Amino acid sequence: MKILTEYTLNYLNKNKKNTISIIIVISIAVILLSTMVLIMYMNWNYEVDKAIYNNGNYHGTFKSYINKAQIPYLEENQKVDKVYLKSEYYTGKIDMEKPYINISYMDKGYWDNMKDKNLILEGRIPNNQNEIVVMGNLIKENPSYKIGSKIKINHGHREKDGKDIDVFDFLYEDENFVSEDIREYTIVGIVSGQSLSYEPYYKGLGFLDRKFMNENIKLNVFLRMKNPRSVYKDLPQIGKILGFELGEEVGNEYSYSSRYNSRYLLLQGIYPPSIKIWEEKSNAIFVSSVFIFLIIFMFSIIIYNVFAIWSNNRLRQLGILKSIGATPKQIKRTVKVEAIYLSIIPIILGVGLGHLFCYLFIEKVKSIANSNMDGSIFNMTFKTSPIIIFIILILSFLMILLSISRTAKKLSKISPIEAIKYNGVNYDSFKATKGHNKDYNPAKIIQSLSKDSLKANKKGFRTTIIAIGIGFTILFTFLVVMSGVNADEILNSLKTYYNISIHLNSNEIIDENLFNEISEISEIKENIMYKRSHLLFKIESESESNNFREMGGFKDIDSRKFSVRYVDDYYEVAGEIIGMDHDNFNLYAKSLGQDPEKYYDMENPKAIFLNLVREDMNTPISRTNYIPYLNDNITSLSFGEYGDNGYNYDIDISYKTSEKPWKDFYIVNYNIALIVPKEVLNSMMGEFNLPGHYSHTEYVNLLVDNEDIEQVKDEIKDIAKYYIPESDYYLSDEISYAIEVENSRKVMYLTAFSFVLFMGIIGVSNSYSSINNNLRNRSREFAMLKSMGMTKDGLKKMLKTEGIYYSIYPFIYSIPLCIIILLGIVKTNRLFGIKDFLVYLDYKIMVVYIIIIVMSIYSAYYFGIKRIEKDNIVDILKDESI
Repeated sequence: MKILTEYTLNYLNKNKKNTISIIIVISIAVILLSTMVLIMYMNWNYEVDKAIYNNGNYHGTFKSYINKAQIPYLEENQKVDKVYLKSEYYTGKIDMEKPYINISYMDKGYWDNMKDKNLILEGRIPNNQNEIVVMGNLIKENPSYKIGSKIKINHGHREKDGKDIDVFDFLYEDENFVSEDIREYTIVGIVSGQSLSYEPYYKGLGFLDRKFMNENIKLNVFLRMKNPRSVYKDLPQIGKILGFELGEEVGNEYSYSSRYNSRYLLLQGIYPPSIKIWEEKSNAIFVSSVFIFLIIFMFSIIIYNVFAIWSNNRLRQLGILKSIGATPKQIKRTVKVEAIYLSIIPIILGVGLGHLFCYLFIEKVKSIANSNMDGSIFNMTFKTSPIIIFIILILSFLMILLSISRTAKKLSKISPIEAIKYNGVNYDSFKATKGHNKDYNPAKIIQSLSKDSLKANKKGFRTTIIAIGIGFTILFTFLVVMSGVNADEILNSLKTYYNISIHLNSNEIIDENLFNEISEISEIKENIMYKRSHLLFKIESESESNNFREMGGFKDIDSRKFSVRYVDDYYEVAGEIIGMDHDNFNLYAKSLGQDPEKYYDMENPKAIFLNLVREDMNTPISRTNYIPYLNDNITSLSFGEYGDNGYNYDIDISYKTSEKPWKDFYIVNYNIALIVPKEVLNSMMGEFNLPGHYSHTEYVNLLVDNEDIEQVKDEIKDIAKYYIPESDYYLSDEISYAIEVENSRKVMYLTAFSFVLFMGIIGVSNSYSSINNNLRNRSREFAMLKSMGMTKDGLKKMLKTEGIYYSIYPFIYSIPLCIIILLGIVKTNRLFGIKDFLVYLDYKIMVVYIIIIVMSIYSAYYFGIKRIEKDNIVDILKDESI
């Protein structure tokens, strides 16, 4: 075996060009594999950090309170690692604009590890029990107070008729405050949070010193477990021992008041037992794993073909080894040893260069995203670890083993005579075409010989064809997708009139003072403020307009794609009631010739019906015509909420119009759109069974001069911080959006072109190696052709013809797949036809790629021809080693 190993190393040293080609292919495969694994790892790190920032660094908590006496049990529990404490809110009486302040106290562990510290706008977290942070509205409404001010708070509780009032309840005229003690605090920070003008209290957060805790204190506890993977089993057991009730929760893991930091646990691969593996469990991991193994499989095919070519070039030597006694097992082993020797350097090189490439890629992405942009790709930080490097090495060697196993098995079975006779040309292809007529007349002999050579040596160019074909297919697919994006921007874009927009997410009505202060910003020229409530409407088929019925009506709508469902003898149609701010609604109603006042009846609400629907949903907006939706006989509509049975509410349709309520309002799908004053919608929503998250989301659109955008945004942020947490609103503008779109596009191009570049390098490097080996193995063939009278010009022409064919083969094989992909994308998109995709396709990039590849392969033949011209016919024919 030692002799075989030495022979192998000697062969690799003598065939440096072949060896270098293999090293390049394997290195690039490992670089791309390393980059992909590293980006997935960095994305995971980013998501973990984001989950901790948004929810806190804990594993589980309880919905119920614990008391001081139960803390030692938790701290001494062998399953618990860390315990963080937060008290319930306590009421304090103050002499300010509002009469009360509600305070919750948190210990040091809680302040250091939970999300509340991220809400601090100014100042710092409290470090002792005499310090406090307060919400911004306290400072705004009481300007004499600021960071560093002292504040006296009379602790106690509210009561009415001898019964305690909840700390978050409204103010009652005859309520009393029972004083317990007075304490003075120093304001050390300002925190953002939801605040409403009609609430009789401010909010504050203090420091919980465990040494001074009252025996009757009620505490929320947040736990980090020593073994997080058993948290769904351990937490309910702890809750049971603490004395919490079993409850009627769905899933045993939520019994005994147990609650979890679900997103954080999910990112650690920890899932609730009630989630089945074939449902949501491991979905992201499964997709990522499939993607990784698809990459491994793809590169295994490419590397397999590289090793197949390399092994074919050694058939004669392997045949000699077999003839002198080497067993099939030894041949298989020597082939694998060669593969391992060949792979060690490129794998190590690939892992190192993969880290470098990934670092440069992330830095380039960050330099492109010169503004704050959403998405993990723009916020990732380069990270690696020994475990990740080990995973990459394992995957790389797995890729090599998959690639070489079949080749080694095949070579171990070949007979010595067949191997020794092999001279680099696959004559089986000639046998396959034996029955076909060959045209070897002088006028066509060069073309015939070129075609014969192509058929005989096509296996040697598989890697080139596969790598370049994959690269071209990926490039074409990317460019087709981008042409769809371009078509969407030009033909289907929603043209905006207002250049600043705000989304304010809330599960309760937002303080109107926030909107009033925003509207008073002097740089704002126009504004529209509104909210939407998404509902289900009951529509009879007889209510269709004639135009809509002629287009097919409700019966022709695909319920799998649109929210229109036939139920008994009516249609259930998704829609929304839009509540516009007072001033803009009045202007809109007057523009329609309506009296605005009649729409403010809270008891019998009336709405304006925007009676429009798109004629064809499968056409882009620029080509869309609008027709009347329902007929003129509609005087009222019944509606209900999502998830409820029946239609529990009615609203009168006071007026039907085709005039949109504001300039950049767009009709979406087949939705019903009703417009009312925002006050009326708020009144109606008071009777709805609203979901807990963001049911009262509101929208603000503003028109300002472009040069004033940043100033207005800063003013909005200064106003909003006193009313709503920064995490609960999203502020965007037209210019920043355009920059983000352009930056996203650059990152997409960078990613796609990097992959295509590497695939091109694999193809070109392999083509140089394959062409070099092919021409060397055919030296005797060329010498024979020369001896039979073929001129140098004839030989040049034959080889140039081969070069042209090999240059275009990868693209010829890719065309059918590219057409299938194009048709698939067109069918999936539906808005745009093939013509639209082809019109906006960037042909220049494809042409440049094709030219580079063709010139690279053709140049390999060019230099090969130069070498062949120098060969001596007699010497070549005498050389038995060829």
